Amino acid sequence: MSYQPAPFFVLDEIDAALDNTNINKVARYIINETREHFQCIVISLKEEFYTRAEALIGITAEPDKDCTVSRVFTLDLTQYPD
Repeated sequence: MSYQPAPFFVLDEIDAALDNTNINKVARYIINETREHFQCIVISLKEEFYTRAEALIGITAEPDKDCTVSRVFTLDLTQYPD
């Protein structure tokens, strides 16, 4: 029997109750310890967390429309130096 790990994990606001010191610890762990094994999709509203990402994905509603239309945008952060 073979083991097949999940291709990615979704972590929804795992930093919500953390201060900046602990946000940095969690972010470092995700970056350093999981990179070789799987990808993480992290949902966060805290700048201290998402500035360490390789890419950002945003979803926003289009204003002034009769029906709700969502727009998705992406930003590859790997092209910008630290």
